Amino acid sequence: MNVSLQSPSIDSMPRLLALSKELHDHEALSFDVEHVTSAFNYLLSNPTHGDVFLINLDSDGTNEIIGFVVVCYSFSVELGGQIAVIDQIFLTQEWRRQGVGSHVLPTLEEHAAKHNCQSIILEVNIGNSGAREFYEQFDYMPRRQHCIMSKRLNVKA
Repeated sequence: MNVSLQSPSIDSMPRLLALSKELHDHEALSFDVEHVTSAFNYLLSNPTHGDVFLINLDSDGTNEIIGFVVVCYSFSVELGGQIAVIDQIFLTQEWRRQGVGSHVLPTLEEHAAKHNCQSIILEVNIGNSGAREFYEQFDYMPRRQHCIMSKRLNVKA
């Protein structure tokens, strides 16, 4: 099994959008294909803000896109400079708990380090103990006193 990250192409955009829809359905989030497409296109056109990767599996000569990752770049005084934020990471159901994430996460960390990121952060649903335990194996630490809050703004594109 060879797992790699690749940048989406025009030909792979339908697969990326289908995977994004699966993620939104899995997390019970609303899915607006135009909004998501616009966000992906923005990141692909502005790599200083982040990267979109398809998770590609090459197994027994068969290539298959089995997930995707969105990494955004930000800045944190507390964490000492530029940081990488794993905004979204998704694997199709049949590839979870198969060792794929153990290949993807170190690759993402190397990618972030090459972008001079001091830290990498991510958000995990508090009830998803399996994901929390997985990330803790890679030395990600929960911030028990933190609550992530958000507010959507009405910004015209």
